[in-house]
Amino acid sequence: MKNILVLINPVSGQNRFANTALNLARQSNANLLLCNGVETPIASNVSVYNTYWPEDDKYSELELLAEKLKKETSRATTQQPEIYCLDIDSINTGNIKQLVIDHEVSMIIMGVQHIADIYTPGYENPVMHIINNSHCPVLLIPEETQIDKFDNIAYLTDLRYCDLDVIKFLKNFNSKIFVTHISSNGIPDMEDNYAQTLLSDEIAAKTNYNKLFLRNIKRKNTRQDLEMVTATAAIRIFTIVNKKHQLLERFLSGIFNIPPRSYHQLPLLIVPYLDWHMA
Repeated sequence: MKNILVLINPVSGQNRFANTALNLARQSNANLLLCNGVETPIASNVSVYNTYWPEDDKYSELELLAEKLKKETSRATTQQPEIYCLDIDSINTGNIKQLVIDHEVSMIIMGVQHIADIYTPGYENPVMHIINNSHCPVLLIPEETQIDKFDNIAYLTDLRYCDLDVIKFLKNFNSKIFVTHISSNGIPDMEDNYAQTLLSDEIAAKTNYNKLFLRNIKRKNTRQDLEMVTATAAIRIFTIVNKKHQLLERFLSGIFNIPPRSYHQLPLLIVPYLDWHMA
């Protein structure tokens, strides 16, 4: 992995969020690019424009944050990520794709108040605009979530159409990957033994990765099974391919339930289906 683009918002908790990004960069041997994301709010009810972060001050604030992270890396004895600031006025759908290409961005990290902030049926909000136009994986980290590394990752997919490039990307973190099968709409559930054979013979063998583990979700108990996978495998992050077999929409189903389901409170890595720019 080359560079991780971190969209920083002028809200409380940005230091913790930036430190989380630093830890993930260390784990994946990537560098960090810090950029102001003032046109991409992390919460639907929070203004992130000039009232909170004057235009004249935002880049100096970003540099101060970068200096804090550099001090953190200077105390380490192992090789550390390089940290850079991008002097860009704002991130929007008009420049995000070119930004990813020009700066060899392998992944974008964004903060959200809740994962529910991306789910607005019939309306594409600013966060989804970035996801749909960046053409690289986008990691959404809820405001109250603390994560130090990718240790147990759940990749939600139909094994029949599993994207090997997603597995290869996740290999960068050298973590356990729980390939969580859920049949596409209109296709019957998969029998456990067949699912295990498919994972071993077709996916693990082709990706040359021995940290793949199967979880088989059945349509009748989808939500309960997802809760069980999250708890028993100590899942820290869910990974889903965008715009493929409506898996993202199915995963977000019931996201406004109270209390929220455990898997809706975790970071969510959304990977592009087509036109993935791989840095």
